Amino acid sequence: MKRLITLVFAVFSVCLLWAGTPAQDMVDKYKEQKGAKYYSAKGALMKMARPLMKSYSMAPLAHKVTEMYVLRMDKVRPETKSKFLYDLKKTLGHYIYAGKSDSPNGIVDAYVHIASTDVADELVVYNPEICTLYSLIGSFTKEELQKVQKPVVE
Repeated sequence: MKRLITLVFAVFSVCLLWAGTPAQDMVDKYKEQKGAKYYSAKGALMKMARPLMKSYSMAPLAHKVTEMYVLRMDKVRPETKSKFLYDLKKTLGHYIYAGKSDSPNGIVDAYVHIASTDVADELVVYNPEICTLYSLIGSFTKEELQKVQKPVVE
């Protein structure tokens, strides 16, 4: 019985390590679709990606990002894109809407996952103009997140 409990605990622990955030699960689900573009950076690759982030509005957060996932879906089949947008709406329901922001590629919507009262552990950005989902994992304070928001001018 003791072995069975140990085995169940070990399997459960491994499953928890593989479990990602809702946005990461969404990226994993669609990254292999024909026409989809997928990029990820963590570890040593993240060190090379940080300088590239400095040319975007996310520059104040670049040093805090430990993992980054990008999924671009603008060139997939229309039925795949429709399913993606449906799933995206459900996925973003797990996050708190942080507002719109102006970016070089159009207006984006930002969402955060709150880890505690003053810290977010994930920033999710969706750009409908180019149908791209960004997931930035790290530890971001409310003040740091406010620095990256560029208000939309109408």
